Amino acid sequence: MHEVKSIQDLLSQIERNEILLPEFQRGYVWKRDQVRGLMQSLYRKHPTGHLLVWRTYRPSTVRGDGSSSNGHSLLLLDGQQRLTTLYVLVEGKAPPFYEGESLFFDLYFNVQTEEFRFWQKTHMENNPAWFSVHEFLREGLSSLLDRLGDLPDELREIIQNNLSRLARLDQIRGYNYTVDQVTGDNYTVDEVVDIFNRVNSSGTPLTKVDLALAHICSIWPEARAELRTFNAEMTKHGFGGDFGFLVRCLAGIATGSVTLEGGFLRVPADQLQDAWLQTQVAFEHLVNVLKHEAFVDDLNDLPTSNVLVPMTVYLARQGGSFPSDAIKRRFIRWMYLAGLWARYSGATETKLQQDTALVSNSDPDPTPELEAAILRERGRLTLEASDLAGAGIGSALGRFSYVLARARGARDWFTGIRLYDDAVGKRNGLESHHIFPKKVLYEAGLHSRSDSRSINEVANRAFLTQKANRKLAATPPAEYLVDIEQNQPGALRAQSVPMDRELWGADSFFNFLAARRQSLAQAMSEFIASWIPRGEEDEMDESAVRLRMEAGENDSLEFKSSLRWDRRGERVNKELEKVVIKTMAGFLNGHGGTLLIGVDDSGSAVGISADYGTLKKKDRDGFELHLQQLVARDLGEAASSYLTITFHEIDGHDVCQVTVEASDHPIYVDDRNSAVFFLRTGNATRPLPVNEAVKYVQHRWGRAA
Repeated sequence: MHEVKSIQDLLSQIERNEILLPEFQRGYVWKRDQVRGLMQSLYRKHPTGHLLVWRTYRPSTVRGDGSSSNGHSLLLLDGQQRLTTLYVLVEGKAPPFYEGESLFFDLYFNVQTEEFRFWQKTHMENNPAWFSVHEFLREGLSSLLDRLGDLPDELREIIQNNLSRLARLDQIRGYNYTVDQVTGDNYTVDEVVDIFNRVNSSGTPLTKVDLALAHICSIWPEARAELRTFNAEMTKHGFGGDFGFLVRCLAGIATGSVTLEGGFLRVPADQLQDAWLQTQVAFEHLVNVLKHEAFVDDLNDLPTSNVLVPMTVYLARQGGSFPSDAIKRRFIRWMYLAGLWARYSGATETKLQQDTALVSNSDPDPTPELEAAILRERGRLTLEASDLAGAGIGSALGRFSYVLARARGARDWFTGIRLYDDAVGKRNGLESHHIFPKKVLYEAGLHSRSDSRSINEVANRAFLTQKANRKLAATPPAEYLVDIEQNQPGALRAQSVPMDRELWGADSFFNFLAARRQSLAQAMSEFIASWIPRGEEDEMDESAVRLRMEAGENDSLEFKSSLRWDRRGERVNKELEKVVIKTMAGFLNGHGGTLLIGVDDSGSAVGISADYGTLKKKDRDGFELHLQQLVARDLGEAASSYLTITFHEIDGHDVCQVTVEASDHPIYVDDRNSAVFFLRTGNATRPLPVNEAVKYVQHRWGRAA
């Protein structure tokens, strides 16, 4: 069955609540180009498709507060986007059933060129040829002509010269649509949805989430309002998303499955309502943990909200909070890893179901299994510099770089305000800043597509206020980074900016990128490792250390079989201690690095038990104490603040890992009453001649050697 209705008649039916929207329909999703395209087609009298409604007398869950006065309901199945657009443009408001993110009222029509465009002040202001589509359609051509004599001469002349075009625009309200009807009360919601998907094959079909929400609303009519209210509250805190996230959390809590089919469709209303209460409590607690402990201020800091689904389900199963601080820390660590390693980038539903099943079982701590799934898929958990090559600021690594900066206490380079301070976002407008500004690099000859990708990658980005960002838009880093280092000590280091001044010139841009990728990767890995509960570092880090051992020595990794025990001579050899000290000095003066003591040149663990035997305290504590004493004696007390010493058990052997950050000042080795400057270059550490050392120090730190 079908009938023909004009646009004006259809809009009147919507106003009288005769045309309604079923709950399973998604909200309004059209963009500006689609709105403009529809109006162009209607103006030119081109076909724009049919409409499809479901005529039923059976009570049905609908969007909005409307109900038909004559007993039957006309539920709009296909045509919501078009009729919503037209209702907005003609009536100047949203239809009663509206739900969505954006509406577009500011469409204009040029009567001289017959062009439709959205309002552009510089293009349209003081140009009477542009007519507001909404204002014109609301008034109508007849009323406009009635007041023609009161209009300015220029506008009156434009109207008179283009009456036929205005008449065609006015006739849009009389454009006829064929309205097909699905009639009868014997159809189920699933059958009607299937009809919708087949008719709407050129559009976007309903998803599992849409169907699941339709099912929920059919047995619990208030569900959509409940979800909408809670989502609006979470939006105030930066964690409002689409209903899909909440529906999957609800399903996972109610059934232990997020697949939205099978058992979920048989869950009774009271069980769904109970699960919904648990969802709210769990998610509110998680949001507090993320904002106040994990440096995640809103959903934009995460590559996907999917990483929060297993955590929410787990919290609900645990009564709304983490059972212990250790488990909380492990979950936060897993969240970072799942985001960085794109756990849900492919086969999303399958992996999400696997992880939800893990957190739904009786194990109070499923995080080892959750991490193992990432490790099996990716082969490693520790980030490397190569992972950041080409990564943009909107990537998972880019978002995480912001979290990292705030976690390290980063400050705006000019105001000194901490990035994790509410004042930054509210008053100053935080932005991603190009350390090497585009203009500077363009002037240096970097114009190709590959150059553009490098210019925009994470390694060339820092976070500043809008004011500072604009101020530096054309300033070479060699000029402004020096002032920042002096005026805001530690601010560059907090955002992992290489301190080697030789890298701050435009001709060294690609070397700068390489150094900063290395620095960022190391800082990210260390930050993630910092979430391992105390006492568990060895077990959690063993796989990462093994992978580094297998990779072999490079410019940021050095192996030493012992600290002071000469394996060939079978005696204490203090010259070996000096070699270790020189290696650390080379890393400190360069871009940082890692020293593994107890690993031979082939990458095999040989341990440091022989070193233990030479010390007064023959264990890890004694070894660390002796190493710290050597550092203080030969490199100076300040050097210790750049070192992190940890121990691992590899194949039954103790291995000491010394993680070295790049120093913000020159480090010299006291060697035979002479201060020597060492630098890591390639796979080796070498002393620089005085003239080279002076030049290097001046370029990097701006001071004489």
